[in-house]
Amino acid sequence: MTLDKSIWDDFRGKKLLLTAMSLALLTHGVIIYYTLPQTYDAFVHIFFADHYSRFWFEPWDYRWYTGFLTISYPPLVHQLIALLSKIFPLKVAFCIYAVVILEILLVGVYRFSKLFFDKTTAGVAALLTVILSSIAETLHVFGQMPTLTGLAFLLNALPFLYMYLVRGRPIFLIMSLCFFAVVICSHHVTAIFGMAFFVAPTVFMALTDILPRNKSKTNFFHFIINVALTAFKKYKGLIIFGTCMIILAAGLIFPYWYWSKTDPITQVSIPHGSRDNFFKKTSSGLVFYIIPLTLIFAFLPAITHSLLRNKRFLGWVVSFFLCLLLGSGGTTPLPKMILGKNAFEILTLDRFGFWASIIAIPFMAHYIYSFLAGNSRIWWISRFGSSTHFVLSAITGFTYFLFLIFIFHLASFRPLQPQPIAIDPIKNFLNRDEHMRWRYLTLGFGDQMAWLSANSLAATVDGNYHSARRLPELTSRPVERLENAKFSGGFGIASLEDFLTEAPKYSLKYIFCNDRYYDPLLYYTGWNRTIRLENGIMVWEKGNIPTIKMTPHKELSPKLKYMWGIVPICSLIITCMLTLWYLRKYKEADYFVLEEKSADSYPKPIILITALLPFSFFSFYMIRQVSELLFVNEQASPESTILNYYNHLDFQQFEEAHRLFLPNPTYSLDQYLLEKSVNDGGLLPSYAKLDSISIEKELVTSLHGKYNVKTRWMTSLGYQFKCEPLSLVKKDQNWYIEPSPSKQTIPETQLFEHNYLLFKKAGKRLITSFPSIREDRMNKPRIQVNQINVIRSLKKTFLTGELVNVDDVPSNISLKLTVKYSSGSEKTYFPRELFQYNLAPKALTSFQIDIENNNIIDSLKLQSLVLNIETDVSEKGYIHGGELSYTIKEVDSNNVALQARYKNNLTTLLTIPGFLITEKDKRGVIWQTQLFTHPTALRSSSETSITTKVKKLQHIAKKIEGNEVSIYINGNKQINRIPRILPDYESNKGIQVIPHSFIAEEFYLQ
Repeated sequence: MTLDKSIWDDFRGKKLLLTAMSLALLTHGVIIYYTLPQTYDAFVHIFFADHYSRFWFEPWDYRWYTGFLTISYPPLVHQLIALLSKIFPLKVAFCIYAVVILEILLVGVYRFSKLFFDKTTAGVAALLTVILSSIAETLHVFGQMPTLTGLAFLLNALPFLYMYLVRGRPIFLIMSLCFFAVVICSHHVTAIFGMAFFVAPTVFMALTDILPRNKSKTNFFHFIINVALTAFKKYKGLIIFGTCMIILAAGLIFPYWYWSKTDPITQVSIPHGSRDNFFKKTSSGLVFYIIPLTLIFAFLPAITHSLLRNKRFLGWVVSFFLCLLLGSGGTTPLPKMILGKNAFEILTLDRFGFWASIIAIPFMAHYIYSFLAGNSRIWWISRFGSSTHFVLSAITGFTYFLFLIFIFHLASFRPLQPQPIAIDPIKNFLNRDEHMRWRYLTLGFGDQMAWLSANSLAATVDGNYHSARRLPELTSRPVERLENAKFSGGFGIASLEDFLTEAPKYSLKYIFCNDRYYDPLLYYTGWNRTIRLENGIMVWEKGNIPTIKMTPHKELSPKLKYMWGIVPICSLIITCMLTLWYLRKYKEADYFVLEEKSADSYPKPIILITALLPFSFFSFYMIRQVSELLFVNEQASPESTILNYYNHLDFQQFEEAHRLFLPNPTYSLDQYLLEKSVNDGGLLPSYAKLDSISIEKELVTSLHGKYNVKTRWMTSLGYQFKCEPLSLVKKDQNWYIEPSPSKQTIPETQLFEHNYLLFKKAGKRLITSFPSIREDRMNKPRIQVNQINVIRSLKKTFLTGELVNVDDVPSNISLKLTVKYSSGSEKTYFPRELFQYNLAPKALTSFQIDIENNNIIDSLKLQSLVLNIETDVSEKGYIHGGELSYTIKEVDSNNVALQARYKNNLTTLLTIPGFLITEKDKRGVIWQTQLFTHPTALRSSSETSITTKVKKLQHIAKKIEGNEVSIYINGNKQINRIPRILPDYESNKGIQVIPHSFIAEEFYLQ
């Protein structure tokens, strides 16, 4: 009696599937909790889940972007995590959901693979999925749960669709539509493109299998005609399926389509690495193309051969190679031509490469099984011996295992997110003293800003779902988030500066800063440090900010709200119930019986090439990693030494930077660090990122070299340029930098006292959680406006003025200019860096408020200007620098040279010495205000000389008369004073300079 081979194959296939599911649970199930904080999108989906956990039937969430509708994203994934969060914490709920979806995905891959090959091969495909690099990256690097969910149910739906078209039984149509319903409710992009890249090839393959054998073995032209005729004969079934899919897609997530129609996305495209030219930007190519598709490229000969050997796979050939092409991003112009400009700039193209890897799984599994236990193995052993086969398989598997570990720990090799931040201190801060009545902003948090939002009801002006934002400061620039503005270059800093200066407009009062890069911009736009929390986060605050006002939002019909909260969950419940019913009543033993078995034999060249490619790929990877760690010489040439030196400085790796200096017992690491701390500091060394570098040769010999290094640094105050000479010497086949002699002198006075006055507010008189009562309030400081002028220079219009704190307490000042035009429109403007927001008693400052630069702004179009000034008592931020003396020399009629001597008479370091430059005419009228910042710090009791050129405007600009500016100070109207004549105009050429320096030391908080 012989054993039926199909029974043994079925047993082996299911055994491999169970093994794959167990391995997935033991590997991904354990690792996911630890890789979660470093993923791109996990916290975003956790935030959405938190929304449904709190407000299941209310789609409006006020916590991001001053409010947005959550119907802008299909809800099923977030709703399921929200349900789990009722039992488990949010992070644990996310991890549990991820593991469950991964198990469903393995079942889907197993069932999907049975469309092509036998059950044993399908089991191997499930095992391969556990270790597939694209799956590991999507789960552990990107955290894209909706993508994985949509794919898992899509793969489970395709076999039912195939069986419906082949056998025509309604139960298969019902089952396929149920699974497609879950796909639609999980991820709309997978549903839309899945029709093109997965459903269409499945339909083509089913139509091919229906053909009689004699019609399927004709030439290609007649074969296509026969398939088309078969499709025409099956038109009823195809129309029924297509109609049902359209109804499901439109009906299940109708609120989403309603939102996209009534509130379409109109914003500048945000750059994404998947659209880069991978030859020019290799880091993007590595993350979005090489890592997920390395295994596919290694097995590409075998995959291509398997796809082309059978006409029934023709649809998958087109789908596979088209996905590979689209996944290449901007490397070639073809993806943009195929998708169109709009789709190319909106979509993240890495998803196409990911889908290509999924299509390739059955064909990779078919070759692997053949090479390990099939005809390919027999041929290899007969030709090269069993030992060679074992060694080749072992080395390839081991190196791929190392490659997989690299993917799991990609965030360790290439940090994708800041270090984890404890959010409890931030939550405690927001919960006390009614701080949640204002909005906040995070800087340097990465995607953890979404994790903070998920744990608090406080509102922020930022957010992490770009399609939902509608604020013009964000949609008008290619900026991903405000919290990582520095990574968007000038556009990011410009958007951030808009929010910092227009803080009253958005009730933005608090900033939690985890990156000191932004400190200079925060200071010069009027923000003050308040407290450093226990987790190391600095809290910045701005005074005179109104509390959050209720903003009108688009109301949805209650029917749509209930539909959004009920229908997606019901679709999953119905799918699960029907699946159980199907397994019990309709499951057949011969569920997939292919008429034509696919042989596991390959041509000899395919076997040889495909066996050696994975070995070469992953061995090369391992050798390269080891060589980079052990054998790469950073000092092989003068240029490489200089580049590596500045790279280490950019990332503040001072020990590595010191290693590139010529070894000298008198120039130890301690000495280097000491000189860095004494000589360096300031805007460039402490608050800048290297943007570009240019190396110019001055004198080079075989043993010595002199170079001029020109660098451009991106700071929060704009770009800064620096030119630095470097001398290098060659020793022992390596090039070293010769240390420059230290020029810093030690001040004569070694001990001195401060000569400035500090103020401190005592706080409430009563210890209570209620808001301040009348007896606890302090009178607002008195401010006097000396003058206000409207100046027009070329196409630039701005308001200049001068004010003084006439009170005996320091004052925090807020300016808001409201301009009404003759057309009836009204706009609000705020000062930026050209103003001292905090004034000590009797201190004076000038200011400048820029108005929009366009041709319609002139004296005839301006109808009214209203300047509102708000003050409150400040205890910090009013000390702006030390002693400043200066002389002015006239260069020509429009330019003067400013020579200043700046002495730091404070007991702390002036991190960024700076001053405000004001131009006045003989009548005392202020024509402009400029901010100058010195790139290096000034130590206590030290002096520095500063020379800069100032371009005067009074001869090329004009003062606009006839538009009286209404001035309101704390709600009381004031009179615009007439500027007083300057008696010393000739001596200083109309230039007035006052200190305006940034002090990094937190002496206010002591």
